[in-house]
Amino acid sequence: MQSPTPFKIAVPQAKLETIAAKVRAFEWIDEPVDAGWAYGANQNYMKELCTYWLNDYDWRHWEEKLNELPQFIAQVNGIDIHYVHIKGSNPDNPPLLITHGWPGSFFEFFGVLDRIANPANHGGEETDGRDVVAPTIPGFGFSGHPKKPMGPRAVAALWNAFMRDTLGYDSYIAQGGDWGSIISGWIGFDHAKDKQGGCLAIHINMMGVRGDMEPKTDEDHAWMQHMAGVQLLETAYLQIQGTKPMSLAFAMQDSPVGQAAWIVEKCHSWGDVRNDDIESTFTKDQLLTNLMLYVATDRFNTATWIYRGMFEEGGVNLPPGERVMVPTGIASFAGETTYPFPPRSMVEAGFGNIVQWTDHEKGGHFAALEQPDAFVADVMAFLKQAPTD
Repeated sequence: MQSPTPFKIAVPQAKLETIAAKVRAFEWIDEPVDAGWAYGANQNYMKELCTYWLNDYDWRHWEEKLNELPQFIAQVNGIDIHYVHIKGSNPDNPPLLITHGWPGSFFEFFGVLDRIANPANHGGEETDGRDVVAPTIPGFGFSGHPKKPMGPRAVAALWNAFMRDTLGYDSYIAQGGDWGSIISGWIGFDHAKDKQGGCLAIHINMMGVRGDMEPKTDEDHAWMQHMAGVQLLETAYLQIQGTKPMSLAFAMQDSPVGQAAWIVEKCHSWGDVRNDDIESTFTKDQLLTNLMLYVATDRFNTATWIYRGMFEEGGVNLPPGERVMVPTGIASFAGETTYPFPPRSMVEAGFGNIVQWTDHEKGGHFAALEQPDAFVADVMAFLKQAPTD
Protein backbone atom coordinates (compact mmCIF):
# COMPACT_ATOMS: atom_id res chain seq x y z
CA MET A 1 0.00 0.00 0.00
CA GLN A 2 1.24 3.47 -0.91
CA SER A 3 2.69 5.43 2.02
CA PRO A 4 1.08 8.77 2.90
CA THR A 5 2.73 11.78 1.27
CA PRO A 6 3.01 15.19 2.99
CA PHE A 7 0.82 17.77 1.27
CA LYS A 8 0.80 21.56 1.07
CA ILE A 9 -1.92 23.62 -0.59
CA ALA A 10 -0.57 25.63 -3.51
CA VAL A 11 -3.28 26.87 -5.87
CA PRO A 12 -1.62 28.10 -9.09
CA GLN A 13 -1.68 31.87 -9.52
CA ALA A 14 -3.17 31.42 -12.98
CA LYS A 15 -6.15 29.65 -11.39
CA LEU A 16 -6.69 32.53 -8.96
CA GLU A 17 -6.55 35.02 -11.81
CA THR A 18 -9.06 33.02 -13.83
CA ILE A 19 -11.45 32.91 -10.87
CA ALA A 20 -11.11 36.67 -10.35
CA ALA A 21 -11.73 37.38 -14.04
CA LYS A 22 -14.91 35.29 -14.02
CA VAL A 23 -16.17 36.96 -10.84
CA ARG A 24 -15.46 40.37 -12.33
CA ALA A 25 -17.26 39.50 -15.57
CA PHE A 26 -20.40 38.11 -13.94
CA GLU A 27 -23.61 39.68 -15.25
CA TRP A 28 -25.99 40.32 -12.37
CA ILE A 29 -29.58 39.17 -12.66
CA ASP A 30 -33.15 40.38 -12.14
CA GLU A 31 -34.82 39.51 -8.87
CA PRO A 32 -38.19 40.19 -7.20
CA VAL A 33 -38.63 43.43 -5.28
CA ASP A 34 -37.53 43.07 -1.65
CA ALA A 35 -36.43 39.50 -2.33
CA GLY A 36 -33.99 39.30 0.56
CA TRP A 37 -33.03 35.65 1.08
CA ALA A 38 -36.58 34.35 0.58
CA TYR A 39 -36.05 33.31 -3.05
CA GLY A 40 -32.51 32.03 -2.61
CA ALA A 41 -29.22 33.90 -2.49
CA ASN A 42 -29.59 37.62 -1.75
CA GLN A 43 -28.20 39.55 -4.72
CA ASN A 44 -27.24 42.63 -2.70
CA TYR A 45 -25.21 40.48 -0.34
CA MET A 46 -23.67 38.50 -3.19
CA LYS A 47 -22.54 41.75 -4.82
CA GLU A 48 -21.01 42.84 -1.51
CA LEU A 49 -19.31 39.47 -1.02
CA CYS A 50 -17.93 39.43 -4.57
CA THR A 51 -16.56 42.96 -4.23
CA TYR A 52 -14.76 41.81 -1.10
CA TRP A 53 -13.60 38.66 -2.89
CA LEU A 54 -12.00 40.73 -5.64
CA ASN A 55 -10.58 43.60 -3.60
CA ASP A 56 -9.93 42.50 -0.03
CA TYR A 57 -9.95 38.74 0.37
CA ASP A 58 -6.46 37.21 0.52
CA TRP A 59 -6.48 33.55 -0.43
CA ARG A 60 -2.70 33.32 0.00
CA HIS A 61 -3.11 34.34 3.65
CA TRP A 62 -5.62 31.54 4.23
CA GLU A 63 -3.58 29.10 2.19
CA GLU A 64 -0.68 29.78 4.54
CA LYS A 65 -2.92 29.40 7.60
CA LEU A 66 -4.35 26.11 6.37
CA ASN A 67 -0.84 24.89 5.63
CA GLU A 68 -0.05 25.23 9.32
CA LEU A 69 -2.07 22.03 9.67
CA PRO A 70 -0.13 18.81 8.95
CA GLN A 71 -1.73 17.56 5.74
CA PHE A 72 -1.16 14.40 3.74
CA ILE A 73 -2.38 12.47 0.72
CA ALA A 74 -2.81 8.69 0.93
CA GLN A 75 -4.27 6.33 -1.61
CA VAL A 76 -7.04 4.24 -0.09
CA ASN A 77 -8.69 1.60 -2.24
CA GLY A 78 -7.53 3.41 -5.36
CA ILE A 79 -8.67 6.92 -4.33
CA ASP A 80 -6.33 9.71 -3.24
CA ILE A 81 -7.52 10.94 0.15
CA HIS A 82 -6.47 14.33 1.51
CA TYR A 83 -6.40 14.55 5.29
CA VAL A 84 -5.15 16.47 8.29
CA HIS A 85 -3.34 14.31 10.85
CA ILE A 86 -2.41 15.93 14.15
CA LYS A 87 -0.44 13.88 16.66
CA GLY A 88 -1.98 14.36 20.08
CA SER A 89 -0.54 14.73 23.55
CA ASN A 90 -1.75 11.32 24.75
CA PRO A 91 -1.33 8.59 22.13
CA ASP A 92 -2.76 6.05 24.59
CA ASN A 93 -6.22 7.49 23.91
CA PRO A 94 -7.97 6.19 20.76
CA PRO A 95 -7.78 8.68 17.89
CA LEU A 96 -10.68 10.83 16.75
CA LEU A 97 -11.79 10.59 13.13
CA ILE A 98 -13.72 13.77 12.28
CA THR A 99 -15.63 14.19 9.01
CA HIS A 100 -17.11 17.27 7.35
CA GLY A 101 -20.19 17.51 5.13
CA TRP A 102 -21.62 19.51 2.22
CA PRO A 103 -21.31 22.43 1.60
CA GLY A 104 -18.56 22.37 4.19
CA SER A 105 -14.94 21.25 4.17
CA PHE A 106 -12.08 20.45 6.52
CA PHE A 107 -11.84 24.23 7.01
CA GLU A 108 -14.82 23.93 9.38
CA PHE A 109 -12.48 22.26 11.88
CA PHE A 110 -9.55 24.64 11.47
CA GLY A 111 -10.07 26.19 14.91
CA VAL A 112 -10.86 23.01 16.87
CA LEU A 113 -8.51 20.23 15.77
CA ASP A 114 -5.49 21.12 17.90
CA ARG A 115 -7.74 21.92 20.87
CA ILE A 116 -8.86 18.29 20.81
CA ALA A 117 -5.45 16.82 19.95
CA ASN A 118 -3.36 18.93 22.34
CA PRO A 119 -5.69 20.46 24.95
CA ALA A 120 -2.81 21.54 27.19
CA ASN A 121 -1.92 24.12 24.53
CA HIS A 122 -5.33 25.69 25.14
CA GLY A 123 -5.77 25.50 28.90
CA GLY A 124 -6.82 21.86 29.12
CA GLU A 125 -5.25 18.65 30.39
CA GLU A 126 -2.45 16.92 28.49
CA THR A 127 -3.87 13.49 29.36
CA ASP A 128 -7.10 14.31 27.50
CA GLY A 129 -5.34 14.71 24.15
CA ARG A 130 -5.29 12.20 21.32
CA ASP A 131 -4.42 11.93 17.65
CA VAL A 132 -6.98 13.65 15.42
CA VAL A 133 -7.60 12.73 11.78
CA ALA A 134 -9.75 14.93 9.52
CA PRO A 135 -10.07 13.47 6.01
CA THR A 136 -11.68 15.10 3.01
CA ILE A 137 -14.56 13.08 1.56
CA PRO A 138 -13.84 11.64 -1.92
CA GLY A 139 -14.87 14.15 -4.57
CA PHE A 140 -14.34 17.14 -2.27
CA GLY A 141 -11.44 19.57 -1.98
CA PHE A 142 -8.01 18.06 -2.46
CA SER A 143 -9.16 14.44 -2.36
CA GLY A 144 -9.47 12.50 -5.58
CA HIS A 145 -12.91 11.61 -6.83
CA PRO A 146 -14.39 8.14 -7.30
CA LYS A 147 -15.07 6.83 -10.78
CA LYS A 148 -18.80 6.96 -10.06
CA PRO A 149 -20.93 8.27 -7.18
CA MET A 150 -19.97 6.88 -3.78
CA GLY A 151 -22.53 7.08 -1.00
CA PRO A 152 -21.94 7.62 2.72
CA ARG A 153 -22.06 3.93 3.60
CA ALA A 154 -19.29 3.24 1.10
CA VAL A 155 -17.31 6.19 2.52
CA ALA A 156 -17.74 4.65 5.99
CA ALA A 157 -16.10 1.46 4.75
CA LEU A 158 -13.37 3.50 3.11
CA TRP A 159 -12.72 5.42 6.35
CA ASN A 160 -12.49 2.21 8.35
CA ALA A 161 -9.89 0.86 5.92
CA PHE A 162 -8.12 4.23 5.98
CA MET A 163 -7.88 4.35 9.77
CA ARG A 164 -6.93 0.71 10.26
CA ASP A 165 -4.93 -0.28 7.19
CA THR A 166 -3.43 3.03 6.04
CA LEU A 167 -2.83 4.75 9.37
CA GLY A 168 -2.46 1.59 11.45
CA TYR A 169 -4.92 2.35 14.24
CA ASP A 170 -6.55 -0.69 15.80
CA SER A 171 -9.51 1.33 17.05
CA TYR A 172 -10.88 4.87 16.87
CA ILE A 173 -13.84 7.14 17.65
CA ALA A 174 -15.81 8.83 14.85
CA GLN A 175 -17.37 12.30 14.86
CA GLY A 176 -19.28 14.29 12.27
CA GLY A 177 -22.03 16.64 11.21
CA ASP A 178 -23.99 16.68 7.94
CA TRP A 179 -22.49 13.90 5.77
CA GLY A 180 -20.03 13.34 8.59
CA SER A 181 -22.90 12.35 10.88
CA ILE A 182 -24.29 9.88 8.35
CA ILE A 183 -20.85 8.45 7.61
CA SER A 184 -20.11 8.18 11.33
CA GLY A 185 -23.43 6.44 11.89
CA TRP A 186 -22.64 3.83 9.24
CA ILE A 187 -19.17 3.41 10.73
CA GLY A 188 -20.73 2.73 14.12
CA PHE A 189 -23.17 0.26 12.58
CA ASP A 190 -21.03 -1.58 10.03
CA HIS A 191 -17.56 -1.22 11.52
CA ALA A 192 -17.96 -1.42 15.28
CA LYS A 193 -15.06 -3.02 17.12
CA ASP A 194 -17.19 -6.04 18.05
CA LYS A 195 -17.94 -6.57 14.34
CA GLN A 196 -14.23 -6.86 13.52
CA GLY A 197 -14.05 -3.18 12.65
CA GLY A 198 -12.32 -0.45 14.61
CA CYS A 199 -15.04 1.95 15.80
CA LEU A 200 -15.43 2.27 19.55
CA ALA A 201 -17.97 5.09 19.71
CA ILE A 202 -19.48 7.95 17.68
CA HIS A 203 -20.40 11.57 18.34
CA ILE A 204 -22.74 13.40 15.95
CA ASN A 205 -24.17 16.90 15.70
CA MET A 206 -26.84 16.13 13.09
CA MET A 207 -29.29 13.29 12.71
CA GLY A 208 -27.66 10.70 10.48
CA VAL A 209 -28.72 7.10 9.92
CA ARG A 210 -32.06 6.29 11.42
CA GLY A 211 -34.26 3.47 12.61
CA ASP A 212 -38.06 3.28 12.68
CA MET A 213 -39.18 6.92 12.66
CA GLU A 214 -42.88 6.18 13.17
CA PRO A 215 -44.25 9.06 15.32
CA LYS A 216 -45.94 8.02 18.55
CA THR A 217 -46.34 11.22 20.62
CA ASP A 218 -47.54 14.76 19.99
CA GLU A 219 -43.90 15.87 20.08
CA ASP A 220 -43.03 13.27 17.44
CA HIS A 221 -45.88 14.42 15.19
CA ALA A 222 -44.84 18.07 15.57
CA TRP A 223 -41.31 17.20 14.48
CA MET A 224 -42.60 15.22 11.51
CA GLN A 225 -44.80 18.16 10.48
CA HIS A 226 -41.82 20.52 10.72
CA MET A 227 -39.73 18.20 8.59
CA ALA A 228 -42.48 17.96 5.98
CA GLY A 229 -42.25 21.75 5.64
CA VAL A 230 -38.48 21.54 5.42
CA GLN A 231 -38.74 18.95 2.66
CA LEU A 232 -41.03 21.26 0.72
CA LEU A 233 -39.03 24.47 1.09
CA GLU A 234 -35.41 23.54 1.73
CA THR A 235 -34.43 20.29 0.02
CA ALA A 236 -34.70 21.01 -3.71
CA TYR A 237 -30.87 21.09 -3.73
CA LEU A 238 -30.83 17.51 -2.38
CA GLN A 239 -33.23 16.29 -5.05
CA ILE A 240 -31.16 17.88 -7.82
CA GLN A 241 -27.81 16.67 -6.47
CA GLY A 242 -29.25 13.24 -5.75
CA THR A 243 -30.83 12.74 -9.17
CA LYS A 244 -29.26 14.95 -11.87
CA PRO A 245 -25.96 16.24 -10.44
CA MET A 246 -24.31 16.57 -13.84
CA SER A 247 -26.93 18.99 -15.15
CA LEU A 248 -26.26 21.25 -12.17
CA ALA A 249 -22.52 20.88 -12.66
CA PHE A 250 -22.66 22.08 -16.27
CA ALA A 251 -24.46 25.22 -15.11
CA MET A 252 -22.02 25.89 -12.27
CA GLN A 253 -18.64 24.81 -13.64
CA ASP A 254 -17.80 28.08 -15.36
CA SER A 255 -19.32 30.40 -12.75
CA PRO A 256 -17.57 31.01 -9.42
CA VAL A 257 -20.38 33.43 -8.56
CA GLY A 258 -22.96 30.73 -9.26
CA GLN A 259 -21.13 28.31 -6.99
CA ALA A 260 -20.87 31.01 -4.34
CA ALA A 261 -24.60 31.71 -4.47
CA TRP A 262 -25.47 28.00 -4.24
CA ILE A 263 -23.20 27.43 -1.22
CA VAL A 264 -23.53 30.75 0.65
CA GLU A 265 -27.32 30.54 0.55
CA LYS A 266 -27.06 27.24 2.45
CA CYS A 267 -24.79 28.86 5.04
CA HIS A 268 -27.48 31.50 5.53
CA SER A 269 -30.31 28.97 5.72
CA TRP A 270 -28.57 26.37 7.86
CA GLY A 271 -26.39 28.52 10.14
CA ASP A 272 -27.64 30.09 13.36
CA VAL A 273 -28.16 33.40 11.56
CA ARG A 274 -29.77 36.23 13.52
CA ASN A 275 -31.93 39.03 12.06
CA ASP A 276 -31.37 37.69 8.53
CA ASP A 277 -27.72 38.84 8.76
CA ILE A 278 -25.41 36.08 7.57
CA GLU A 279 -22.46 37.89 9.14
CA SER A 280 -24.01 37.49 12.56
CA THR A 281 -22.63 33.96 12.24
CA PHE A 282 -19.96 33.89 9.51
CA THR A 283 -17.32 36.34 8.40
CA LYS A 284 -16.72 36.97 4.73
CA ASP A 285 -13.31 35.34 5.09
CA GLN A 286 -14.88 32.17 6.50
CA LEU A 287 -17.46 32.01 3.73
CA LEU A 288 -14.89 32.58 1.00
CA THR A 289 -12.23 30.24 2.35
CA ASN A 290 -14.71 27.38 2.55
CA LEU A 291 -15.98 28.32 -0.92
CA MET A 292 -12.50 28.36 -2.42
CA LEU A 293 -12.10 24.71 -1.45
CA TYR A 294 -14.76 24.05 -4.07
CA VAL A 295 -13.99 26.72 -6.68
CA ALA A 296 -10.18 26.57 -6.70
CA THR A 297 -10.16 22.76 -6.73
CA ASP A 298 -12.86 22.33 -9.41
CA ARG A 299 -14.69 20.04 -7.01
CA PHE A 300 -18.18 21.60 -7.03
CA ASN A 301 -19.23 18.92 -9.50
CA THR A 302 -17.84 15.79 -7.87
CA ALA A 303 -18.76 16.95 -4.35
CA THR A 304 -22.42 16.59 -5.32
CA TRP A 305 -22.03 12.95 -6.36
CA ILE A 306 -22.34 11.67 -2.80
CA TYR A 307 -26.04 12.58 -2.91
CA ARG A 308 -26.63 10.37 -5.93
CA GLY A 309 -24.47 7.74 -4.24
CA MET A 310 -26.72 7.85 -1.17
CA PHE A 311 -29.84 7.21 -3.22
CA GLU A 312 -28.14 4.38 -5.13
CA GLU A 313 -27.15 2.80 -1.79
CA GLY A 314 -30.76 2.91 -0.64
CA GLY A 315 -30.82 5.96 1.63
CA VAL A 316 -29.97 6.35 5.31
CA ASN A 317 -32.38 3.91 6.98
CA LEU A 318 -30.92 1.09 9.04
CA PRO A 319 -32.13 -2.47 8.39
CA PRO A 320 -35.53 -3.04 10.06
CA GLY A 321 -35.25 -3.66 13.76
CA GLU A 322 -31.54 -2.88 13.97
CA ARG A 323 -29.74 -0.01 15.71
CA VAL A 324 -26.29 1.51 16.09
CA MET A 325 -25.11 0.07 19.39
CA VAL A 326 -21.73 1.70 19.98
CA PRO A 327 -21.75 4.42 22.66
CA THR A 328 -23.16 7.56 21.03
CA GLY A 329 -22.94 11.25 21.86
CA ILE A 330 -25.53 13.72 20.58
CA ALA A 331 -24.84 17.46 20.34
CA SER A 332 -28.06 19.25 19.42
CA PHE A 333 -27.58 22.90 18.46
CA ALA A 334 -30.69 25.10 18.67
CA GLY A 335 -29.83 27.01 15.49
CA GLU A 336 -29.99 23.80 13.46
CA THR A 337 -33.53 24.47 12.23
CA THR A 338 -33.37 22.77 8.82
CA TYR A 339 -32.18 19.38 10.08
CA PRO A 340 -32.92 19.38 13.82
CA PHE A 341 -32.74 16.24 15.91
CA PRO A 342 -36.13 14.61 16.46
CA PRO A 343 -37.38 13.84 19.96
CA ARG A 344 -35.05 11.51 21.83
CA SER A 345 -37.36 8.51 21.56
CA MET A 346 -37.20 8.74 17.77
CA VAL A 347 -33.41 9.03 17.82
CA GLU A 348 -33.22 6.01 20.12
CA ALA A 349 -35.07 4.00 17.46
CA GLY A 350 -31.79 4.08 15.55
CA PHE A 351 -29.21 4.54 18.31
CA GLY A 352 -29.46 2.07 21.17
CA ASN A 353 -26.66 3.35 23.39
CA ILE A 354 -26.87 7.14 23.75
CA VAL A 355 -24.58 8.03 26.65
CA GLN A 356 -24.51 11.80 26.20
CA TRP A 357 -27.11 14.23 24.91
CA THR A 358 -26.48 17.97 25.13
CA ASP A 359 -28.82 20.72 23.98
CA HIS A 360 -26.96 23.91 23.03
CA GLU A 361 -28.69 27.28 22.99
CA LYS A 362 -26.61 28.68 20.12
CA GLY A 363 -25.06 27.31 16.98
CA GLY A 364 -26.37 25.76 13.81
CA HIS A 365 -25.48 23.28 11.11
CA PHE A 366 -21.78 24.18 10.98
CA ALA A 367 -21.29 23.76 14.72
CA ALA A 368 -17.48 23.54 14.84
CA LEU A 369 -17.18 26.77 12.85
CA GLU A 370 -20.07 28.64 14.47
CA GLN A 371 -19.56 27.70 18.13
CA PRO A 372 -16.06 26.24 18.46
CA ASP A 373 -15.92 26.53 22.27
CA ALA A 374 -19.19 24.68 22.77
CA PHE A 375 -18.31 22.13 20.11
CA VAL A 376 -14.92 21.32 21.65
CA ALA A 377 -16.38 21.13 25.16
CA ASP A 378 -19.08 18.73 23.99
CA VAL A 379 -16.69 16.48 22.08
CA MET A 380 -14.15 16.44 24.90
CA ALA A 381 -16.82 15.59 27.49
CA PHE A 382 -17.90 12.66 25.33
CA LEU A 383 -14.37 11.44 24.75
CA LYS A 384 -13.73 11.35 28.51
CA GLN A 385 -16.43 8.68 28.92
CA ALA A 386 -15.94 6.83 25.63
CA PRO A 387 -14.35 3.36 25.55
CA THR A 388 -10.59 3.19 25.18
CA ASP A 389 -10.25 -0.30 23.72
